[in-house]
Amino acid sequence: MTDDQHTRGNSGGYDSLSGEELISRLREAEETLEAIRVGEVDAVVIAGANGQQVYALENADRPYRVLVEQMQEGAVTLSEDGLILYCNKRFATIVGEAHDSIIGENVLKFFDAGQRADLLNLIGAIVRPSAAGEFTIIDKSGLDIPVNISLIDLKVESGMPRMVCAIVTDLTFNRLRSRELGVANERLATEIVERRKTEENLQLTLDAAEMGIWELDLTNNQIRCSSRHDLIFGNETHFAFFDLELLTQCFVPEDRAKVTDAFVRAKSIGTIEFEHRIRRASDGAVRWVSVKGRTYYDGPSPMRVTGVTADVTKRREVDEQLRQAQKMEAVGQLTGGIAHDFNNLLMIIGGSLDMLGRRIADDARISNLLDAARQAVGRGAKLNQQLLAFSRRQDLRMEIVQVNDLVSTFEHLLDRAVGETVKLEFVRDPDLWECRTDPHQLETAILNLVINARDAMPEGGRLIIKTSNREADQTLSAQWGASAGDYVVVSVEDTGIGMSPEILNHIFEPFFTTKDIGKGTGLGLSQVYGFAKQSGGFVTVASTPGKGTLIEVFLKRSREARSAIHPTSAMSPETGTGIVLVVEDDAAVRATTSGMLDDLGYLVVSADTGNAALKIVQDNSAIDLVFSDVVMPDGMNGVELARRITSLRPGMPVLLTSGYTAQRALPEMPAGGGLALLKKPFTQAELSIAIRDIMATSAENEPT
Repeated sequence: MTDDQHTRGNSGGYDSLSGEELISRLREAEETLEAIRVGEVDAVVIAGANGQQVYALENADRPYRVLVEQMQEGAVTLSEDGLILYCNKRFATIVGEAHDSIIGENVLKFFDAGQRADLLNLIGAIVRPSAAGEFTIIDKSGLDIPVNISLIDLKVESGMPRMVCAIVTDLTFNRLRSRELGVANERLATEIVERRKTEENLQLTLDAAEMGIWELDLTNNQIRCSSRHDLIFGNETHFAFFDLELLTQCFVPEDRAKVTDAFVRAKSIGTIEFEHRIRRASDGAVRWVSVKGRTYYDGPSPMRVTGVTADVTKRREVDEQLRQAQKMEAVGQLTGGIAHDFNNLLMIIGGSLDMLGRRIADDARISNLLDAARQAVGRGAKLNQQLLAFSRRQDLRMEIVQVNDLVSTFEHLLDRAVGETVKLEFVRDPDLWECRTDPHQLETAILNLVINARDAMPEGGRLIIKTSNREADQTLSAQWGASAGDYVVVSVEDTGIGMSPEILNHIFEPFFTTKDIGKGTGLGLSQVYGFAKQSGGFVTVASTPGKGTLIEVFLKRSREARSAIHPTSAMSPETGTGIVLVVEDDAAVRATTSGMLDDLGYLVVSADTGNAALKIVQDNSAIDLVFSDVVMPDGMNGVELARRITSLRPGMPVLLTSGYTAQRALPEMPAGGGLALLKKPFTQAELSIAIRDIMATSAENEPT
């Protein structure tokens, strides 16, 4: 193409041209456009209202046009008033029109009226090096396309019209990604908030549970822990990091190897759990801690162990008290059973001695032997009472007692019991409350405590018996299996050798004693324990080796009025007449009891079960009294037998006897049932008087 073709234009109006010339001009125009498309022209001449305008295109730019066509951004060359002189295919794609139809169009056609002025202002206001702004292109289908337009002035020869290059970037994908990122960021922010709340709630939960958090990095054995963890171990300074060896040193020496082994095994088994003792740094106290955690792996390699630590000292103490209580209960059941059988043996021996004494001639030597045997039976019966008191199956004679008055009545006995090397002091609360208890058993309990205190001071010392009022809260009473409330406290404190914690764990067990063989039965403190528990109270012990022991007996306060105590007189056997039905499953006891009654003048019929006894009562209307043991086989005990007899023969007296279960069985009888109880072992005199009394009561109740 010639140079004059490069500057073709409209030199005049088209009205004066012939048809042939117009066709020629049209052909030239098409050739010019084609030259522009293939990059073979150096300038574009465009005719307008103000005449022809020539826009120069440097040949030097031609190598870059291929690059421009491959761009992902739209590239447009504009006149100062927005006329499109050139665009690449990407811009045509953005606006949705054919590439050939865009050249010569005004770029403003692709923007709404509200943005056209802004775009022209941006084009006219370019200050080197460039200007940019975000706009919305309306493509051919009417779809809004968000774009960023960057403008820069193109260098032209002097006198040439101004041209601007525009780079148009489609922001649709960016906006979509921004919205996705916004949603993701919002979701992430929500998750962060939720995680923070979860962590805070977890921390509150752990704080409420008094648990500390820790994490062991297995790559360097460094441990990171919470402030609560420091508090449990008594560390006044918070350690951001410390190693496993330092942690292990916090445990008592005998537990350190176990702790180390637990952490080693955690690497392979995936968990860690143990309870061992630490020595708290702040005060040196030995505390039990529970450690639980799990191991986290990177593939097969263990990387860290995370867990919690809690001080479980109180729980361990409660567990130990529970185990001790269960052990004492088991021993109590055992001793109760032994006492029952022992009472039957004493019953046979004592009854036989009573009958022998009535048959043997008056011989001083034989009488002495019989008296010695009876004393042995009495000692055995007392020993058995102590066993029953420990097992809490003793039939207590409950009364309203003023302990100050009770202590005064046998103060002289206590003085003689402690001897001259021990200084005995009494400290009485002048406003002491009253309690409901068995006064005889309380005397025995105090005497046992005093004797034990005396034996704990072989070189002499000081012993204080003190009475006081005490309000026991739930914390104190629950430790000893009792209820909170007001208590009368009898305490015995000595300055003796004291006891170690190991001995304290066993002092209430029957037959446990630290005394030499033959110097103690081991039943003194067990009697105190059982008596207090059966009275609804409890016993506390505090002792320090080398300093002494304090034992306190708590007895429930009573607000009932106290009745007068009438002394009992000595009893002697009384004879009688009538038919007595003896019901006893132990053949030897049955024979002994029958012999004692026969010796007193009664006719005796016997049965070994309740059902057999009931049949005898049904068949023999001449029976005057039924004397039955409480505990019997074949499903009918003495209490049930008494019910059946009362229903069958109203008014027939029934006398019960028992070695240890009467207290629990008698409350089952309806009030006013006419029942009486004679405790084993009983003497012939006690039996005769019990029969006399119940027969007299029965006679008084017979209708006239």
